[in-house]
Amino acid sequence: MIDRAVGVIAAVQRRDRADFRKNFGGELTPDRWLAAHGVSGFKELCAYAARKAGLGDDGELIMRIVSAIAPQPEQRADDRPVQFWARPLTNPAEAAFPAYRVTYEDPRADISPGFDWSGALLRRTLHATARGRGAASLEEATGIVAFTDGDLRGTYVARPAPGHTQPTCTRCGQWEREHTLHERFGSCPEFIAPASHLAAVPVP
Repeated sequence: MIDRAVGVIAAVQRRDRADFRKNFGGELTPDRWLAAHGVSGFKELCAYAARKAGLGDDGELIMRIVSAIAPQPEQRADDRPVQFWARPLTNPAEAAFPAYRVTYEDPRADISPGFDWSGALLRRTLHATARGRGAASLEEATGIVAFTDGDLRGTYVARPAPGHTQPTCTRCGQWEREHTLHERFGSCPEFIAPASHLAAVPVP
């Protein structure tokens, strides 16, 4: 049963590593994979694996086994540990990727398939979050941003998706489809493509 539970976690890791290769063009190391899930996320994954293997809700056992064989945190050149865990995001400009896959995660609701957002839309949303009753955090090692919105009980999770970029407006930096409901998405009223912008510049 333990082998079966560890196999479930290994399958999730293979899926995540394939997604990382597709989006980033590199390899997701095991320690970074653990960091990306975070403590609570990894506990939930272990509990899920235990249930799938017929061990009930004994996720703590699986977590101890996987943690025992996990690699030590990666080191920088000056021997400082890489910061894996989330910290408060105080400046929306720190969400610097051009595109994100944003999902709404609530354990009491159905899993959201997510939507692609431009980096400009995410940064604009984070500005609004900072002015309201929401909060935001950033995982420096992965670039993942998590934020809340007012009274909603769940959390929005924005994962970098540089492979999903689209042409951006030269005026507001958002994608063309984000101009359809510009009052909602905060874009300017009309999408201006880079070529259109250049054509509008008078030739001296």
